[in-house]
Amino acid sequence: MHKLSFIVLSLLSLSSATAQLAQTPDLPTNRIVVLGDAELELPADQVRVTVTLQYSDPTDARKAFEAHQAAEKRLVKLLKEYQIDEKTIQYTLLQVQKNQNDIYQTGERRTEIVTMQQVIFNLDKPDRYPALQLALINANFNRFAATYHSTKEEQSKNLVLEKAVEVARGKAVILAKAAGRTLGAVLSVRDTEETDPILQGRFVLGATAMAERVQVGYGGSLLDIPQTIRIPARVKVTYELK
Repeated sequence: MHKLSFIVLSLLSLSSATAQLAQTPDLPTNRIVVLGDAELELPADQVRVTVTLQYSDPTDARKAFEAHQAAEKRLVKLLKEYQIDEKTIQYTLLQVQKNQNDIYQTGERRTEIVTMQQVIFNLDKPDRYPALQLALINANFNRFAATYHSTKEEQSKNLVLEKAVEVARGKAVILAKAAGRTLGAVLSVRDTEETDPILQGRFVLGATAMAERVQVGYGGSLLDIPQTIRIPARVKVTYELK
């Protein structure tokens, strides 16, 4: 009876150990993990503009909506005048809501109907942005913002990731050689952070030097100073060591 119990317990232990081995990945203990950093700078050749449409009326939602519709028509006309590509135009859904605003001097609460919508589009000629701003203001669009972009951002993200992998391999070769080992197969590659583009000026100068550079070399206009979009990438690569 005791012998049979021992056999049953042994079989159960073996089955449990086999299940644990099946669930545990067979990772080699001889491996090296390295980080690869790279970045690419692109000339900014585009301005992305966001225009906010917001109109209100104290009591009548129809009046606020009609004012909003009239603004939409003015904006569409302006975009056509500036030959904005329709494929680049995006817009949020129109929101209409009732707000209650506190008037602190009297303690009164005033209700108003408000519309809200954003329109985003790309201006392919950054040097036309000053004129576009004036046109927007003259058309009673006072809430807008803009940022620099590059038309080659998306395709460049793949290139900078490939470069980051190359950098990681170069580091791994040096580390393995210093340890008297050689690299084996790649076990894993991970993109460890976002690769969103970052705008930066091409020149890093003090305030005085920058002013002199603008006046002497660039005709006195900040728009004449080239801007770049910096696209960073970082990867984590695991290699087998031999």
